[in-house]
Amino acid sequence: MEATQGDAATVSAEEAQRTMIRRWSWTVAVGLPLIATIVGIALTSTGTIEQWNSLGDDMYDVAMLAVWPAGLVLLSVGLLGLTATALTAAVLTTKRSS
Repeated sequence: MEATQGDAATVSAEEAQRTMIRRWSWTVAVGLPLIATIVGIALTSTGTIEQWNSLGDDMYDVAMLAVWPAGLVLLSVGLLGLTATALTAAVLTTKRSS
């Protein structure tokens, strides 16, 4: 059977689509844990934040909210995600012998 130009165009279009999906998935796999790590560092270093509630007549009730536990969770999730992505990249890019 002879390969026609239409078949080659279909194969290259499918390969281009697979490449785009692969790049998008790796971008998400690295980007989300990186953002979680950065936000986790920021929240952990902040510690607490103030929440001002207006009571009227220029009076406010101030509540201190601890954000460091959420920061620790995001920091650990981000680092675990980056570690998992690095391990996946190491396994997937290793040449296999047949």
